[in-house]
Amino acid sequence: MSQPQDFVDVAIVGGGMAGVSLALMLQQSCPHLSVALLEQHPLPEAAASVELPSFDARATALASGSLQLFDRLGVWSQLREYAAPIRRVQVSDRGRPLGVSLRAQTEARASYDGMLGAVIENAALGPVLHGALSGTDVRLLAPARVLDVQMEEAGAQLQWSAGEDSPIQLLRAGLLVVADGVNSPLCRRLGIETEQASYSQRALVTTVGLQRDHGGVAYERFTPDGPMALLPLPRRHGQHRMALVWTSPEEDAAEIESLSADSFVRRLQRTFGWRAGRIECAGEVSSYPLSLSLAREQWRRDLVLVGNCAHFLHPVAGQGFNLTLRDCHGLAQSLARGGLAQNSSERLDLLQEYARSRQLDQQLTIGFSDRVPALFAAPGPLARGLRQFGLLGLALAPPLRAEFAGQAAGFGL
Repeated sequence: MSQPQDFVDVAIVGGGMAGVSLALMLQQSCPHLSVALLEQHPLPEAAASVELPSFDARATALASGSLQLFDRLGVWSQLREYAAPIRRVQVSDRGRPLGVSLRAQTEARASYDGMLGAVIENAALGPVLHGALSGTDVRLLAPARVLDVQMEEAGAQLQWSAGEDSPIQLLRAGLLVVADGVNSPLCRRLGIETEQASYSQRALVTTVGLQRDHGGVAYERFTPDGPMALLPLPRRHGQHRMALVWTSPEEDAAEIESLSADSFVRRLQRTFGWRAGRIECAGEVSSYPLSLSLAREQWRRDLVLVGNCAHFLHPVAGQGFNLTLRDCHGLAQSLARGGLAQNSSERLDLLQEYARSRQLDQQLTIGFSDRVPALFAAPGPLARGLRQFGLLGLALAPPLRAEFAGQAAGFGL
């Protein structure tokens, strides 16, 4: 049966990091499938024009498994120019003597190319990925606002427009992938509900300057008010830099965010401690509320959700985007094996197989991100003892430490 002229095998709605990563994976694994990427905002320019500021840049921590995926896509050689390698992860409980140090040279299961991971500024990550996509056969529609969607027997029909004064256009797709972020407008239109649980916390994010070189060390510090992370960034304009993620109760976050620059640095130093040395300065501080958001349906026949619209996690251990990349890889591999059959029952079986392949990884990662902050914030001697016992076990038992590191890295899942 011939398809309508304006038809693609896969339509991805959302041109953020999840959508563009999936598009690149589909191009590599399923070159026989036609793919369209719809993004409501203009796409960023090519990576060659990127000028990164010294401060105030959001950053993403990529686990070693994610580095491997990007290397297979042929983009890691460009991304590493804007990335700082993570060669050691230091996990500690504020005010307690024990901690765990994971080193790339000893944790072979969790390492890739001598790194446990890397931290890259989002101002570079987006343009590099879109630059790679511009050299493919993916049909890029941007700006393209999806006005309506109808699920049909043969897939999805999208109504979209490039702007208020632009005509409404139709696009049909055999598979619709929703990747338009947390609180997805398209999910609401499709009647897909989400389960949300507030942590009553906010994440304060900024870039800080340090007196000494971070040496490729990432710090995960648990405090009674919530976890804190300092992640290595490339040195820029002579300044040693790290990305800060500081979770705090909502009632305290507004007060911290309103502090003067000097007062903020003093408060941060007092709260985090001196493991990373002296903190000299900080960029502009921004914040966002923390919650666990899970879609009640991540797939239907001819429909898949990826990225934050499928699962939005607590930032502890930086697992959100890494889990998304593994979801995208799993979907691309399922489509490479099964294609997009014309028979509706076969298409349903294909997505069921994809969902089964991702179930364990999602359960482990979401459970870890949800429970660990509460465990480390729990008061009382029993909770403190359990935390120290867990850290001691990781420190003294190489197999347990390797399993923990491997899960965080995303290998073997």
